[in-house]
Amino acid sequence: MRGAVNPIMKHRRLISALGGWAIRKICTLLLLALPSFTALAADALPRAAWGAPVVTVSQSGATWILAGTRNSAMLDARTLGLTVRAGNVTWAMVGSGARDLEIKDGATGDKFFVRLAAATKITVAPYDSGASTGVKLTLGGWKKPNASAVDLTLYLTLAFEGPNEELAFTVAADEAHGASVHELNWPTAMDASEVDYTVLNHYRGILLPRSWPEAYNPIRGDRNYPNDPSTIQSDIVECWSQAWWGFERGPAAMMFIIETPDDAAYQWSHPAGGPTVIGPRWREQLGKLGYARRGRMVFFEKGNYVDLAKRYRAHAIETGLWVPLREKIARSPKVASLIGGIETRIRALRNIVPESRLYKKDHPEENHTLVPFAESARQLREFKTRGVDRLNVVLTGWPRLGYDRQHPDVLPPAPEAGGYEGMKLLADTCRELGYNFWLHDQYRDYYVDAPSFRPEFAVHEEDAGGPPTIFPGTRFGSFKEGSLSFLTAWDGGKQTQLNATFMLPHVKKNYAGLFAHGIHPDGSYQDVFGYVPPDEDFNPEHPTTRTEAKRAMADVLRWSRENLGLVGTEAGCDWTAPFVDVASPLGPGKAGIPVPLFSLVYHDAVMVQYSPTEGGGEARMNRPDRPNWLFGMLNGAPTRADLRSDRTREIVAQLSALHRRVALLELTRHEFLAADHLQERSTFADGTTVTVDWTKKTVQVSPELK
Repeated sequence: MRGAVNPIMKHRRLISALGGWAIRKICTLLLLALPSFTALAADALPRAAWGAPVVTVSQSGATWILAGTRNSAMLDARTLGLTVRAGNVTWAMVGSGARDLEIKDGATGDKFFVRLAAATKITVAPYDSGASTGVKLTLGGWKKPNASAVDLTLYLTLAFEGPNEELAFTVAADEAHGASVHELNWPTAMDASEVDYTVLNHYRGILLPRSWPEAYNPIRGDRNYPNDPSTIQSDIVECWSQAWWGFERGPAAMMFIIETPDDAAYQWSHPAGGPTVIGPRWREQLGKLGYARRGRMVFFEKGNYVDLAKRYRAHAIETGLWVPLREKIARSPKVASLIGGIETRIRALRNIVPESRLYKKDHPEENHTLVPFAESARQLREFKTRGVDRLNVVLTGWPRLGYDRQHPDVLPPAPEAGGYEGMKLLADTCRELGYNFWLHDQYRDYYVDAPSFRPEFAVHEEDAGGPPTIFPGTRFGSFKEGSLSFLTAWDGGKQTQLNATFMLPHVKKNYAGLFAHGIHPDGSYQDVFGYVPPDEDFNPEHPTTRTEAKRAMADVLRWSRENLGLVGTEAGCDWTAPFVDVASPLGPGKAGIPVPLFSLVYHDAVMVQYSPTEGGGEARMNRPDRPNWLFGMLNGAPTRADLRSDRTREIVAQLSALHRRVALLELTRHEFLAADHLQERSTFADGTTVTVDWTKKTVQVSPELK
């Protein structure tokens, strides 16, 4: 063996002889081979082992089939019709229609609708991100009305995600060649011919029966506004206060969650007798689709509106929309004083101008009313002597010329009511009595007689021609001067809308003036923020998307939190939920069966008020057959009330006692106890139940309130 050559030594000598070049070459070859080895190792693992959806994608003629372990979907590449089988229930979307896609020609500015299925180029291919598996559609080659080609490409995906196999969808577009997406209705609307109820976040939530006998449109639901041309869109409470809707069909249910809601809407139709037609609608952002849009369909083999709301609650928690009241109290301890409290409103000055639609020509003496700050302070002392210990006083009509006048330039406080000195007296009285002192603020309305008014800071519409499109001028009557939209709906007369990015500097300016005079309010109630949608501004000097406008208004709410302590808004919707403590009263929707969808998601995050008042300014909050305060009990809500009525005091006592018990608790369940929906019950996380009988107009709380 002495003469044998050790093979290891032999290879060492060979490598040494070849030199460093050989070592580098061998290492390079090994590194180049690693991806192949890795791919082989991954392919050797079952998809479920590395977390991928267990979904197969196949094609049979024009039909593409997505088959999961729980759900399956079929897409017809010719009609773009989609059918989903979830458990024993089939959910079908209608095929392509004449108004699927509105295209804007960049050269001419013309807009026209086309069918998605009319694209001359349609390709479908498997789509697999590793976390979602399905198909990708690439569509292009549409024709203008004059038959010339449009250079626009859409990319659409449908894919199952997660253990429950939710069907996620995305929309994107290549708009770099002169044409852009102005509106896209995809996925197409649900075929609701066999749906029992459509679940809508209209106001605080309704179930709309398939065969509801009257023609219905959420934005025009009130018969006083049958000609309002406003678009159904996100962040208008009348359309959707939360970015989801759903359907009940027998024991099953399904829902759409819109994950990019800022420029979203929904397709809508409900003729007399139904059925309801509803599906996603994607709106332009400053004239283009712009960014990718996302949403998902969620299916429940057994479920109802409560299950849908709880699925959305999980989404709200994951995305930061849901911020618990306990956290808000930790940030601002004053918030705890709102629990079980009562809000009352006092107005200093109202001074309606003749050009306002609210001006009373037959009773001109009613156009000017005044309650001095000192008189309001005296009334509050009376409330204290009557045993009202916890009160949130919201002062309206405090600006120089009164309620809804000359915004955003409100200083000095109304001289007629007592000016700075009188307002300080009122604020100091509230502090002495242990009451919270709030100001009613308004920074969207932009009055032409405001000292700082300049047209360049107003919201500009997309086009100078055509009718106004900004809500609520579309409802109350508006007119355009160039690309500015004006209305005369409120006390101050002619106004437009202030670009949201200029709001916060005005807030700081006005409160600095108050602070300088020793007036330190405890909170700010921002009118309209939670009721109307953020405005996009096409002014090239400060173009502002709806997303940017929403962010700017959120800055106002955050500033109020840090510098005052308490934050409220009108009505309240998804985007305001992280920032506000209180949302003002709303009545039930004008159709269907009211259900507490907002409370099922946000009860322990936002204190949504209900009003027991049966007359005055809150009369619109009530339905004769369903007093609003009983909805307040079902929702475990705080109240806004006129404390001068003995009957009101009895109701308020019940609402306040219940709110003290359940304010920080989740509303876990809601149910109807009879087929006619005239008896219903809410259940809170501690087991408290609230049962309302609408026939008897009674309420029972268990355990009883003390």
